[in-house]
Amino acid sequence: MTIVVTCLGHIKTSVGKETVEVPEESLTASELLEVLRGMAGSDPHVGFTKFNTLLVVNGESAFTAAADDRRLKDGDRVLLVPFSHGG
Repeated sequence: MTIVVTCLGHIKTSVGKETVEVPEESLTASELLEVLRGMAGSDPHVGFTKFNTLLVVNGESAFTAAADDRRLKDGDRVLLVPFSHGG
């Protein structure tokens, strides 16, 4: 029962690692981001939210949790890309 998350850019820096295994069977995209924000420590100004982070699930669909708060499930692989990433 794990959702595997790969973090890029400042999300990776905030969380402190590139890959995180979240031991959940199911949760929404917003809930996932809150779990990761919790890992970033007590800084209330963590630079990623459901409004400025692109989620790519299983290499297929891309969305923001603000626009589509879909349910993620066991075995999903999620790539988190900050809007400010890339060129």
